[in-house]
Amino acid sequence: MPFIRKIKRGNRIYLAEVENHRDGVKVRQKLIRYLGLDPTCLQDDIPFKINNLKVGSVKVFGAVIALESIARELGFFDLLGDIAAPILTLVFAHCLEYRSVDDAKEWFETTDLPNIFGYQKMPINMLHNAIEALSKRDSSAIQKSVFENLCNLLGEDSSGVVYDATNTHLAGTRSSLANKGKDKEGVRNRKLIQIGLGVTRNLGIPIFHHTREGNIHDTMMFREAIQQFNDMGIRKGLMVFDRGITSKTCVSELSNTGWHSLAGIPIHRGIKSAISNLDLERMQKFRNIVIQGDTEFFVKPIKFEVGGVSGKLIVMQNSRKRQEIARFRRFKIIKARDEFRDFGVSIPEELEIFFNRTKSINWHAITRAERFDGLSFIFTDAKIAVAEAVHLYFAKDIIERCFKLEKSILNLRPIRFWLDSKIKVHVLICHLALSLLTTCRIRLQKQGIYDDIGRIFKKLNSIYKIYFSIDKSRDARFSKVNTLSNYQSSILKIIAPKLEM
Repeated sequence: MPFIRKIKRGNRIYLAEVENHRDGVKVRQKLIRYLGLDPTCLQDDIPFKINNLKVGSVKVFGAVIALESIARELGFFDLLGDIAAPILTLVFAHCLEYRSVDDAKEWFETTDLPNIFGYQKMPINMLHNAIEALSKRDSSAIQKSVFENLCNLLGEDSSGVVYDATNTHLAGTRSSLANKGKDKEGVRNRKLIQIGLGVTRNLGIPIFHHTREGNIHDTMMFREAIQQFNDMGIRKGLMVFDRGITSKTCVSELSNTGWHSLAGIPIHRGIKSAISNLDLERMQKFRNIVIQGDTEFFVKPIKFEVGGVSGKLIVMQNSRKRQEIARFRRFKIIKARDEFRDFGVSIPEELEIFFNRTKSINWHAITRAERFDGLSFIFTDAKIAVAEAVHLYFAKDIIERCFKLEKSILNLRPIRFWLDSKIKVHVLICHLALSLLTTCRIRLQKQGIYDDIGRIFKKLNSIYKIYFSIDKSRDARFSKVNTLSNYQSSILKIIAPKLEM
């Protein structure tokens, strides 16, 4: 059984959590973790001898107290009311070290949440009852309130938004939302549900999540999202979305409701016709260069129409990618030709268009294919400069980072609930957790700190609260927080400025 050991080094006493184990005939101590400097060893005003102290429990403190402080700033406690403690237990667990509902009971007791929330235990039935209660509340109203608080706290406006959808697989079997399909990783026949996410363009503040059946197309999700934005009070501005969502109907509906579009466009017959007379070689001039991150684009705007909405099609040519694609294609074609000629190996189906009936290389087909190498397209009906449109479009990567965060740290997948109502609560809990982590990220970035948020919280997890008692005295109990490093102290001041320790 683990216990706390005092280690004296010089004039200081350190604490470590250890446990005994047998090594042959000898009993040795195995180190579990260092707890830092004994917080009582530097105190001169302690009215008792240190030898009379007994170290009781050691609780994870730094990370949970920071999240609790941010949750209060965002009004989570008032918003959730009588179910705040169990729901926020799950929210904090998602932020720090995800546990299933059944495991949350043990995780709760390893933290200082019993002292923070005033509940010494967090029974499983209390968690399930809270989930059931939350499923009966208006999810949209909760998300709207959280979004408004985030904007007020972080100084964001909603004049520009980004939307995207992803899918995640389901472990349960009773959900009507789950439908078999191919997920984003290319795995087929998984039971999937679709999850849409809207965030602000500038800071990436989450606005809402919504869920639908796994086999619904992203375009249908997007049409619902337009209504969701309206319900959130965001009725006009610039909508940025990916080419997988773009359709004539979406662009038309956005225009009719007062929105402007900035959308990726997949290459199709209409695009090929629009650029048929465009000299791609003459595009490669200095005045046409737009630098986006580490990538250099040659750009050219031309008049274009999508779904009856007039705007401009921005043709973007990535010359480096163009060369790499052409080189790799030619390598595969020559390899296929040599293997057919020398060993009689059949030419792969996807390469047959580059060979004549006599199995000789069709260089005209290669030239036609190479014309579109390294090209990508953006459509917008907004009156913005070409360079600004390119930068704004690629800023949509912020939503990909949100999804990555949800699927890794927040453990959005796989969803292990079975019933539709519980699945939607799980997504809402992820939304609340994402709001907390987004607040931390933005506050850190404003101070020039771009460290991975998961690593930051792992460092905060080593801040413990240690509970002491005094021999022969039941009432003399107190607690101390172990000594913080300069890094931990500065991080806490940034992400939770109202926290008093």
